[in-house]
Amino acid sequence: MHTVSLDHAKLELEAVIARVLANAEPTIVNTPAGKSVVVVPLEDFEAWQETAYLLRTPANAAHLRASIAELEAGDVLPRELVE
Repeated sequence: MHTVSLDHAKLELEAVIARVLANAEPTIVNTPAGKSVVVVPLEDFEAWQETAYLLRTPANAAHLRASIAELEAGDVLPRELVE
């Protein structure tokens, strides 16, 4: 993961964003106050939010784990998606 100072991020914001988008790799921006933020592609952030939402309910998380176990065991049938 790439790390930059806030001053560098201010001066090179366009380059920082371009690097994050090109590599899909988060960049940490450290502030002088010792706090940090992370710059990530929007698609990654949305995927993390969706995953957190799906795993928030214990019953849903258990169902997802069971589905993954079935897939890994090869206990699945191919299906066509209906539009």
